[in-house]
Amino acid sequence: MPVTRWIRLLPAALLLAFHFSPFGPALDRAFFDGASRHPLQAPPLPENSALVLVDESTMAAMSAQGVRWPFPRRVFAQLLVALHQAGAEHVLVDVTFPEESDAAEQDLLLGELAAAAPSVVLARTAELGPAFWRVDFQARHRAYFQQPRTGLVEFQADDDGVARAYAPAGSLAAAARPANLPPTAGGLLRWHGGLAQVASRGVPVLSAAPYIAAGRPILERIMQAAPDLDFAAVARALAAEPQLPGPLAGAVKGRTVFVGTNASGTFDVKPLPVGKSEPGVLIHWTAWANLAADGFIAPAPRALTLVAALLAAAAIIWAGRGQIALRGPLLMTGGLMVALLGGAYALLSAGVFVAPATPVAAALLTLLGVVAESFWREQARKRELQAMFGAYVDPGVVAQLVRNPGALRLGGELREATVFFSDLVGFTELSENLRDRPELMVEVVNAYLEETSECLHRHGAYVDKYIGDAVMAVFGVPQDRPDHALAACRAALEARRALDTVNARYAAMAGVRLAVRIGLNSGQMIVGNLGSSRKKNYTVMGDAVNLASRLEGANKEFGTEILLGETTARAVAGHLATRPLTRLQVKGKLEAVEVHELLGEPDALDESQCAFLAAYLPGYAHHTARRFAAAAADFSRALAARPDDAVTRELLAQSTAFAVTPPPPDWQPILTLKSK
Repeated sequence: MPVTRWIRLLPAALLLAFHFSPFGPALDRAFFDGASRHPLQAPPLPENSALVLVDESTMAAMSAQGVRWPFPRRVFAQLLVALHQAGAEHVLVDVTFPEESDAAEQDLLLGELAAAAPSVVLARTAELGPAFWRVDFQARHRAYFQQPRTGLVEFQADDDGVARAYAPAGSLAAAARPANLPPTAGGLLRWHGGLAQVASRGVPVLSAAPYIAAGRPILERIMQAAPDLDFAAVARALAAEPQLPGPLAGAVKGRTVFVGTNASGTFDVKPLPVGKSEPGVLIHWTAWANLAADGFIAPAPRALTLVAALLAAAAIIWAGRGQIALRGPLLMTGGLMVALLGGAYALLSAGVFVAPATPVAAALLTLLGVVAESFWREQARKRELQAMFGAYVDPGVVAQLVRNPGALRLGGELREATVFFSDLVGFTELSENLRDRPELMVEVVNAYLEETSECLHRHGAYVDKYIGDAVMAVFGVPQDRPDHALAACRAALEARRALDTVNARYAAMAGVRLAVRIGLNSGQMIVGNLGSSRKKNYTVMGDAVNLASRLEGANKEFGTEILLGETTARAVAGHLATRPLTRLQVKGKLEAVEVHELLGEPDALDESQCAFLAAYLPGYAHHTARRFAAAAADFSRALAARPDDAVTRELLAQSTAFAVTPPPPDWQPILTLKSK
């Protein structure tokens, strides 16, 4: 199977694995939670509701009376009777009473008062309701149980333990649902925020403590009127009680009140999409709000998610069809990411949740495949160029070998030399533009290599090899020359100028202006004839060679064209104009080396370049000596002379910041180059 087909199949296989893995749902949940916390449009709040919580202040008030959690049922009776007498329309209690307590009298009291107060709805689980409302109790007092008096408080959390969906049937929230609303199957909860956000939007969030205190005298009067706790007597006594006056009544009168807990030790704090520690009763209040006002959020069909994923993948493949340049696929992927995530975000506020993880993954994985295929094609084209020009042997090497046949033996010697690496900027775009005109592409590359090689040869270089559009050359071997560093630098400057000739001839036809990145470094290196008995290559190797290659690539980091190693810069000082940039820490090396940019012959610099250097060089000296205020002043002048210089802009920012907050004593201006 061709390599390109494997590259195309790999993203599809990865997407299939992702779709059925736990990662997709986890990312969808994270998106849903984030969108729930920050909705595009806050859903409208239903009117006339309140939350009454057993909070820390309630626990403190009860502790002062010697009462600990779980509270005796008499305390809950005080709370419920107070809320009922305060005029609450509904009192929905998210506290279960599945077992009888040690005080049977208090169980009976709470059961009778809760039953006699028609506004009260108590919590139950699928198996157990309130222990004091057994079947026989409800049968004896059937008149008080014509409407639902209990509601389910259990819910099915997602795999991460967070409640996001709600089934209203038989639930606590549905017990207070307006009778004129049609039934609903529920769905994902449309959140109004956490407890703090709900309170800030005007929903009363009240402590249970004052209501418990207000219910105590009411309860005492009822017990005096019905000392034997006869249900009829209790009901009459409750009906005879006057309405609770004052602000306590004003806060809940006519409202649907949800009673729950959020104090530590009550064990009803839940992780929710809108907060990590929210009271469990907020789930039921939110479900009631969805039932009463804006409705639940409906998950989109799974098939719609898969269709969106397929369309996203198809769009990116279409944008990158047969191309090496990645601009089209990148723009398409960016647009799709905005559309998919933005659309899912907007639809969530409209009441539909389209899970975005699979379509987004499809877009990214398809882009990965397009990038991989583009890279493979570019490398294949470079390999073709390499095979085409790799047979080139420099005449100087041939002459050296003719004079010294013994040099053909595998081995080598240690020599001082300067290595030259160059690479074309714009090769990818050139390949794409000329994909239908291979003869013109060959002509352009040959013209560039011809011009560059001529420049190198004029300055005494040995052209080691061509690697696609890249050139490696060495100065100082095989023939010795003391000024190899200066010759290499002047060859680099001439090669940069020679590219103007190529651009002038081909830029219009090729649709791109080429540029070049060059790295030069001098030092000790091993020189020899390396290879097998069938094929040998006279070449160099060593740390100095590796650094030159790294410097060529590092031009991208600095926005420069020609970079010199420290040894090369010292060798040409006084002959050519250079400037130090920073100390560079390359991958795999412990010591940082100072990197310089080669600017040109001193007498060829224009006024702006001279003004730039006159400000930059003292600024760099001040910067490395930790005189940051002076450095900032010099770099400001340098930037004025050369506004587009990224290095100066970065050094100015550093100096300005360090002038205010100096770096540690061991600070050095070092850039770590992680890639090779």
